[in-house]
Amino acid sequence: MSLTSAELIAYERAEMVRVLRESDPSAPTLCEGWEARHMLAHLLLRESSVSYAAGVVGGPLGARTDRLTDELAEKLANRSEYDAALAQFASLPGHLKMRSRKPAADAAMNTIEYFVHCEDVVRADSARKPRVERREVQEKIWADLIKRARIMFGRSFKNGLILEAPGYSPVAVTVVAPPAGHVATVLSGEPGELLLYLFGREEAAQMKVS
Repeated sequence: MSLTSAELIAYERAEMVRVLRESDPSAPTLCEGWEARHMLAHLLLRESSVSYAAGVVGGPLGARTDRLTDELAEKLANRSEYDAALAQFASLPGHLKMRSRKPAADAAMNTIEYFVHCEDVVRADSARKPRVERREVQEKIWADLIKRARIMFGRSFKNGLILEAPGYSPVAVTVVAPPAGHVATVLSGEPGELLLYLFGREEAAQMKVS
């Protein structure tokens, strides 16, 4: 049985909370300079402050966003503060109360965010077992990649980019058609692995490049 948008994002958010709860505040992540406490600070502020969220992509508010992340992360080095912040994140209503009122928007905004950051924490620790992601989440990631890949990653693959996800529909998508005389880069694997590679986690992604 397929999941609704509300069920899908609730599942992935619960996974994010579980992964962080099982981590020490100083646990490493794949995000350079960030420990688990920085990740939690980022997630909490991103969904509770509009101005913080605006600065995530850089620009005039970028420096402020970085400063706020570091300031909160410093407090979260204390385990009790970390646990309290995690509980607060889990119970947030989201911007415009989207967690309850607009689950489709919640899923569009946060599915990729939670998936990538869960893996940032899990894959930074070789002692942890890799997550086995639900089929429905992989399908949502694949649908999002098909819609957004050209806008998000097209400039990085000017000689062409083809994504392949065996077992999913469609099996392959041409994101950027190769110019005459060039051969497109082909990335093949589970949608989540393709996503990690495209988000700069090349060494952690388990997929094929040709």
